[in-house]
Amino acid sequence: MAASYTYKWSCVCSEAEWTPRDGAQLVSFKGRLFLLGGWNSYPEVLAAGSSSQVCSQVWSSEDGASWSLATVAPWTGRHCMGAVVHDDFLWVVGAENPDPDDVWRSADGVDWELVTDDVPWNDRANHLVTVFDGSIWVMGGQTGAPSQSQFVEDVAAGKKSSPAPPPLRDVWRSDDGVHWRLVTDNAPCLPRGMITGANGGIPILHGRMWILGGGYVGENATTLSSLKYDLQEQPRLQARLYYNDVWSSADGQVWERHLEEAPWAARSYLDVATWDDKLWVLGGHYGVAENAAEVGNDGNRNDVWYSDDGENWHELPHTPWSLRHACGVFQHRGALFLAAGSAVRISEEEVAKSRADHNYKPESVWLPGNVWRLDAVRRGQS
Repeated sequence: MAASYTYKWSCVCSEAEWTPRDGAQLVSFKGRLFLLGGWNSYPEVLAAGSSSQVCSQVWSSEDGASWSLATVAPWTGRHCMGAVVHDDFLWVVGAENPDPDDVWRSADGVDWELVTDDVPWNDRANHLVTVFDGSIWVMGGQTGAPSQSQFVEDVAAGKKSSPAPPPLRDVWRSDDGVHWRLVTDNAPCLPRGMITGANGGIPILHGRMWILGGGYVGENATTLSSLKYDLQEQPRLQARLYYNDVWSSADGQVWERHLEEAPWAARSYLDVATWDDKLWVLGGHYGVAENAAEVGNDGNRNDVWYSDDGENWHELPHTPWSLRHACGVFQHRGALFLAAGSAVRISEEEVAKSRADHNYKPESVWLPGNVWRLDAVRRGQS
């Protein structure tokens, strides 16, 4: 960007009509923003009368400020799934474990049709999805990791650790969502997942697909946040991996690693985007806390970085939105929009209880769901 321009955040909605959630996917489609699905640890907060921590709500807004419920979609509740625009349809790709993966599409965000419930890849969560070169792409992700409740129960009972999950190094592509072709089963940038954001979590720049950071639950680990536990006492949690490397590919088969360690800290559940001819990294979750204040924020981040080549990165200072991970991010009307995300607070008392008792689920407070936009503005303009 020319030196006469800068970037500026503004809050367009301080408390949205939808309830707080993370893993909801934000997409700009036919002139409107759509927020799809999402997760909250308290089902009654996510939706009145609900007993599920995930939902299939679809919310819509023209400007990000005023929202209305477009529909409760027929697909099962899910979060951190793929949501992309392809062939003049809005697509949802992949489901919530343990539900089988499926593919859905909609011409208006309201009426949905099942494209297929018989995909050729192994069921997975936290997979990476994108649209590139006329196809929908699916790669990586996570399978076989113990859930939080299963992990805690096993630890309390002194059970032996679970076997290693099968590493998912496969890359698939499809033009129609029905017929899928395996591009490679051994991509060097995989296994990994836990990346969300515009274009399904894999931004496109300079004719290449980019993978930025992310995470993976390794052997004997869990998706449970490691922040509330002492790693020395719970070595299984050390297998929760966080990355800050940078990869790209022009064909999905040959991958180039540009950086082994980017200047931004390793993180999972970060949001990524391509906007203003740059790659963007926003927020995320970074794992191990060193003090109670960090635990109380659940390990969330709110730093923002950008690069025009994937190798030279610059931090955009003074982020005004709260620490969070697994937001929804998408380009809309010339700006970069950010919505929702896991923005929680845990008191020091609850942190102490959690560390003293691994079976204790600390009470957390979700901040209201809000929406922000980032604009490129001429210096001196308000």
